Amino acid sequence: MATNPLTTFNAGSGLDSRAIVDGLVNVERESRSAPLTRRVEQLQARISALGQLRSALSGIASSLDSRVRTGELGLQLASSDAAVSVERVGIGPAGAVASGVVVNKLAAGQRLNSPVFASGADPIGLGTLSFVFGQKSPDPGSTSFLFAAGARPSVNVTITAANNTLAGLAKAINDANAGVTASIVASTGTATLVLRGAEGAQNAFIISAAPGVPDPPGTPGLERFNHTPGAETMVQGEPAQDAELVLDGVAITRSSNRIEDAISGARLTLRRTTTAGVAITASRDGQAISGALADFVGTLQAMRQLIGDFRRPSQDGEAPGPLANDPTARALDQRIARLVTEPVTQANGLRLADLGVSIQRDGSITVDSARLANLPPTRLADAEALLRELSGPASPTRPGRLQSIAQLAVIASDGLTRQRDRANQDLAKVQRASEIQRTLLTRQFAAMDRAVALSRATQVQLDQQIAFWTQRDG
Repeated sequence: MATNPLTTFNAGSGLDSRAIVDGLVNVERESRSAPLTRRVEQLQARISALGQLRSALSGIASSLDSRVRTGELGLQLASSDAAVSVERVGIGPAGAVASGVVVNKLAAGQRLNSPVFASGADPIGLGTLSFVFGQKSPDPGSTSFLFAAGARPSVNVTITAANNTLAGLAKAINDANAGVTASIVASTGTATLVLRGAEGAQNAFIISAAPGVPDPPGTPGLERFNHTPGAETMVQGEPAQDAELVLDGVAITRSSNRIEDAISGARLTLRRTTTAGVAITASRDGQAISGALADFVGTLQAMRQLIGDFRRPSQDGEAPGPLANDPTARALDQRIARLVTEPVTQANGLRLADLGVSIQRDGSITVDSARLANLPPTRLADAEALLRELSGPASPTRPGRLQSIAQLAVIASDGLTRQRDRANQDLAKVQRASEIQRTLLTRQFAAMDRAVALSRATQVQLDQQIAFWTQRDG
C-alpha cells in the first residue's frame, strides 16, 4: 500500500494536514455538487410524477377500450327462443338488427357404428383403413349410396401387432387428426366402435380396408370396418348434412350450426329445429353507456386531482409539488379539460358536454345522468363512437385521444431524463476534480512539511553550535 506523504511528514509542521486537506476538498466539492445533486433529485421527481400521470391516463384509456372491445357499449343482441342463440362477433353489429330465423334442419356429422365386439380388447386384424372425405347422395333404385370425393386429403390408419385391438383402432383414428372422432360404446359383454365426422354435407366419409395377414390366422380382419358404396359393413346411424334455415324470408344453407356470416357482427348457434320464427334483435343499452360514462368521468376527475396535487405551490411551509410550474403538467390538465367541450368528428360532432359532462366552478368534472337519459336514441351510437375515439391508440392526427394526451408526458420525460443524465455526468466530473484537488493539496502540504522539518533541523544545529560557543567562551 502506498505511503501517505502527509503521514510521513506531519512531524515537520505538527499540523493535522490530512484533516486540513479533507476539509478543503470536501468544502469545495460540496459547494459545487450540492446544486447538481438538488437538480438531479428535482428532475427525478418530475420524471417520476410525469410517469405516474402517463400511466394513469393510459390506464383510463385501456379500461375504456376494454369496455368498447367487449361490446359492452355496443348493440346488445338478443334471441326470442333458445333454439337459436346469438352472441357478438368483435364489437357487434354496426346498426340495429330485427331479423327472423326459421331452422328447418340442423347441420350434422356422419355417424357410423361398427359390428358388435365382445370388448375393446378384441383383436381386429392387421392392415390399413383409408378414410376418404366428400359428399354422399342417394343411389336411385338402390339401398346403397353414391359418393363424390371432395378436396380434403384422404387419411390412412394402420393397424399393427402393437395396436391390434378395437381400443387400439379407436386411438389410432383419434391420433390421426383426420376430423373423425372415434369412441367405444360398451355394454354388458359388448363393445361397438362409433365414428363421428365433422358437421356438413361435404364432410361425409367412406372407409375402405386393405387387410394384412389375419392375426390370429383364420379370424375376420379389417374388412369389418368397410363403408363404401355396396359394402356398408359399418352401419350409418346419422348422415352428414348441412344446416338449412330461412333468414328474413331467404333460404340459406351452412355446413355448421355456428353461423357468423348471416348477420353482420353476430354469431348464430342453431340448437334445434323450429316451426315458428325466432326473432333476433340488437338494440343499444343506454344504461351501459351511462354507467361507462359515469366511471370515465370519475377517473378523469381523479386524474385532474392528481395533476393538481403534483402542481401545488409551496405554502404554509410545505414543499411544492414535483410538477409545480411544470409546463407539461399544465398542458395535460388543459387538454383533459378541453375534452369536455371539443366536438368529436368520428361521433358526428357529439361532445362530452352533450352527454351531461361539465366542469364546475371549482374545476371538478361531473356528469348529469338525466341529460344523457334525454339523449335521442339515434345518438346513442354517436355516444359509443365518442367513447371509442377517446380510448383509441395515440395518434398525432387524433390529439383528443387519451393516449395522445399521455404521449405529452412521454416526450417531456424523455427530455427531463436527458437533463438528469447530463447533471449526473457533471456530478461525476466534480468528483473527479475533487480527487485531483486532493492529490495536489496532499503534495503541497507534504512539501511544506519537508521544508518545515529541514528548517527545524537547521535550527537545532544552530542552537547546538551557539551553546558550544557559549560554553567555550565561559
